[in-house]
Amino acid sequence: MNDETNPGAPDPQSAWWPLALSRELVPGRPLARRLHGLPLVLFRDAAGRAAALHDRCPHRHAPLSAGRVCAGELQCPYHGWRFDAAGRCTAVPGLASHRPGQTPLLAAPATQEAHGLVWVCRGTPVAGHGPVAPAVTEGVDSFFMTERVRCGMAEAAENFLDGFHTHFVHAGWIRRDARRQTVQATVRRLPDGIEARYGNEGLQSGVISRWLEGSRSESMGRFRWPGVAEIEYRGARGLNLLITAWLTPEDDGMLRVHARVATRRGWLPAAVKRAALRRLFGVILRQDRAILEQASANAAAFAARGALPPELHSPLDLLGPSIRGMLDGRWPEASVERECTVRL
Repeated sequence: MNDETNPGAPDPQSAWWPLALSRELVPGRPLARRLHGLPLVLFRDAAGRAAALHDRCPHRHAPLSAGRVCAGELQCPYHGWRFDAAGRCTAVPGLASHRPGQTPLLAAPATQEAHGLVWVCRGTPVAGHGPVAPAVTEGVDSFFMTERVRCGMAEAAENFLDGFHTHFVHAGWIRRDARRQTVQATVRRLPDGIEARYGNEGLQSGVISRWLEGSRSESMGRFRWPGVAEIEYRGARGLNLLITAWLTPEDDGMLRVHARVATRRGWLPAAVKRAALRRLFGVILRQDRAILEQASANAAAFAARGALPPELHSPLDLLGPSIRGMLDGRWPEASVERECTVRL
């Protein structure tokens, strides 16, 4: 991305990507992950810090994630070579003369924990571009849901932020086609992305809104670089619901989604809300995954036969074109702000 259209934005290889929930990284157990097609292994070192290495023993290429963590070091399942968090070989069983070397034999990408997630940066981290935080972190009850979806980043982000598919894919759960509202939509540029804000909106007609919200004054959907989709509902008492979805590209056409669901802290115990909402949003996630994977497979089948024309867009595609542009390196103009009236 050039400095005129997006000053200071790092290359995706130098961005921070979440690979796991912090609670998934259990001491003593390696965890296999992929980022942009590269196999990585996550583990906790002897001090309990999260670490990442390339998931390949330099001896005979066995995956270290299939081995063990011994005293905070990875042990290869093939010949038992051990590696510390910096990628240095600390032991070669059977070789009496071995001394731990100072030169790493394995690449060790930068790793940190933040916002309940374990993050990895494959390139050189850029100052001022750390892990993307949720829009609201205080005064909420929250929990995580994870999912893997076979589709591209742009398709998943647009789906998450698009209100116009909910009348059909999530009919009755979020909205109903026969009960649309006339709302004012404003699209504006953010320092790190693009946002659609909906005003004059009442409660949605689906059961989720009826159960979760006492009132609705406005809602927002935003995409934040490099891969965060976020929806936020607000009412007379402030925040009703905030869902932050970090989309991590494991391979071409495969995403791992870490979704944080947050609600305003109130009289209902967090555990009760978590149990109910996990079931509700589990349904929504499965519905979205099904339509995304169907559309992705269908597009691939037509593309393989040279029969896939360019996608059509409508004025209701409020964020999709901008998201695709950002992912292709074309940042929205700083002055972008447009308004339109829609039936949502």
